[in-house]
Amino acid sequence: MFKKITAVLLASSILLLTSNTGLAEASGVRKRASIDYSEAIKTARETMWKSIAGGFCSGATVAVADEGKIVYAEGFGAADRAANRPVNPETRFNVGSTSKMFAAVGILLLVDDGKVRLDDPVVNYLPEFRMKDPRYRDITVRMLFNHSSGLPGSHFYFGYAVDENMHRYLIDSMAEAYLKHAPGAMQIYCNDGFTLAEMIVERVSGEKFIDFLARRVFKPLGMKNTGVSVGEAGVENTAEYYGLKNGKKYPREVVMVYGAGGLSSTASDMCRFASSFSPFAKRVLSDASVAEILKSQPTKFYDKLRGPQILNEFGWDYSSLPDYADLGIQVLAKSGGTTCYSTYMQTVPKHGVTVVYSITGSVADLEELSRPILDAVMKAKKIQIPPAKPVEKPVEARPVPEELLKFEGYYCNADSVVRVRFDRDNGKMELAAPAEVAPGASKEEPAVMSLVHNGGYFYYHEKKMTLYFTVVDGKTYIAAHKVPNYGVDMLMYQKIEKIENPQKLRADIAGKKWLVRNMPAQVVYAMVGLVEAKAYEALPGYVSFGGLKKIEGPDCAEIAATAFRDQSSLKLVDVNGETWIKSNMFMYSSEDTARKLVSGVNRVTIKTEQWNEWLKSDKGAVVKFGELPAGSRVMAAGGEGLVFDSAVDKGEFYLPKGGLIIFAGAPGDMFKVYAY
Repeated sequence: MFKKITAVLLASSILLLTSNTGLAEASGVRKRASIDYSEAIKTARETMWKSIAGGFCSGATVAVADEGKIVYAEGFGAADRAANRPVNPETRFNVGSTSKMFAAVGILLLVDDGKVRLDDPVVNYLPEFRMKDPRYRDITVRMLFNHSSGLPGSHFYFGYAVDENMHRYLIDSMAEAYLKHAPGAMQIYCNDGFTLAEMIVERVSGEKFIDFLARRVFKPLGMKNTGVSVGEAGVENTAEYYGLKNGKKYPREVVMVYGAGGLSSTASDMCRFASSFSPFAKRVLSDASVAEILKSQPTKFYDKLRGPQILNEFGWDYSSLPDYADLGIQVLAKSGGTTCYSTYMQTVPKHGVTVVYSITGSVADLEELSRPILDAVMKAKKIQIPPAKPVEKPVEARPVPEELLKFEGYYCNADSVVRVRFDRDNGKMELAAPAEVAPGASKEEPAVMSLVHNGGYFYYHEKKMTLYFTVVDGKTYIAAHKVPNYGVDMLMYQKIEKIENPQKLRADIAGKKWLVRNMPAQVVYAMVGLVEAKAYEALPGYVSFGGLKKIEGPDCAEIAATAFRDQSSLKLVDVNGETWIKSNMFMYSSEDTARKLVSGVNRVTIKTEQWNEWLKSDKGAVVKFGELPAGSRVMAAGGEGLVFDSAVDKGEFYLPKGGLIIFAGAPGDMFKVYAY
């Protein structure tokens, strides 16, 4: 459900002298004679170095604040390998979605000023915001922060250059979109809500969002190393990103949706920010607004599962960690992940403890890195911490009860479709890959996961996964119970309802690759621009294109996975006599429209419409390019992913049979491609 969730806590009672740690008195570290943080520091170092040694990142930083003061800060690994420049406490990282908490504070500052009311409709402040779904008028400012607006997804991209059009992309896309659910009905992670919040801050304050934050937040809190993303900021002391698989240094990442995820900072500055919600540090918000940002913001869905859920808060991922809550201690956390960086911010306002870490890369579970450090800091302060979880044995299989058999069928989430089937007598549930409608496709539905039944739950012991079925407001879901490290329940799949009179699109899009045609040249390396459309034998009336969609007519299909993040509708449009797909911000044409890569010289020109051009190889070839136009981009994909990216690669490369090359640039840009 989340792309990332992470955080870190620490503190120091000793003076560290190693030059590349940056832990001298000049860097803000202080001695706390009454508290010995040495074990917490050891835990932090072990955690960060394990992430680097494990190949999850090349550089990391961590800081701890206690009662408003930075008591520990350290950098790990290389910020720039060629320059032999290490990460230190002043090194900047993109902080991704932890930026959302600055959007939250920005709005609450305007609430304090009497200029914004949280329960006013968003359209009161942004009259240009419109949707096809008339319920959009019911979206309030508060709903943007507890992720209950119902907005479909994320309308922006990560890039390597400044693009000032992100607000326009969102407004234009929303004008053609429908909500996933009624405003306030349930919480589903949504980036676009925070971009709308950023726009409200600008409209009401009359300032650029980043200027408003600099004046009202960064400067008052002493955040000297915080601002726009690293690719826009141009700060020398930046943690460069190196590909985790290829080790190549990529251009600095630019994120232009500041309120949703576009800021850069240091771990120490982020500690100063989070400490402002405690009673021990300087605040920029009123007491009433601090109370607002710390309290639960429940949706109508918050109590519909068997255990507590996350995202029912004012911007945070969670505002209550169950095992700490059992001890009467509130822990709040916010994660942030971009293509190139990950950040985790965890704070305990009552005790004045905050831990933040950032890495150049990603890990599957950011909380897993943070939690040992938090526990160590709390222990150093003589505060009770939750007991260690006991080691559990695998459960014994019990026959699947008759009442659960009705849950057989097909389910989906934002990314995948599975078939649920039961082996009743042996007490098992299988999740299988559904058979596709495609030439030569197998009709078999092989199991991809098998879980053991016991007491109404289904267990996958090796992955510490526990699932159960639930029906809420007539919809059937599979939920995960007591997710490790969080202790909360999360939706995993939503049942796909059978369509009595299934419709078809006017063009058969399934079984083909679709090629993006309006991708900017500056997008980050992860966006290759290929989407494979699928249809399933057992699901007539549905098509999968970046998520399952229900066909509503000959030209459109709407979101089927309405309980999951980052979804979009699909529309068929005619362009130059060809049928293309419009989904999210992007346009796609069929793989059949790509020109054939021929032996010898190939010439490609970006036409006046600025559409991307594509070449496809029908046999393996060695490829090289002539001098590329300034500001253009060429990427090639084949086999398991990218084989060439002009942002980091030069010279010749091998393109396997079926490989594709995408060209992006300005109208009139010309490319020479040599193949042999």
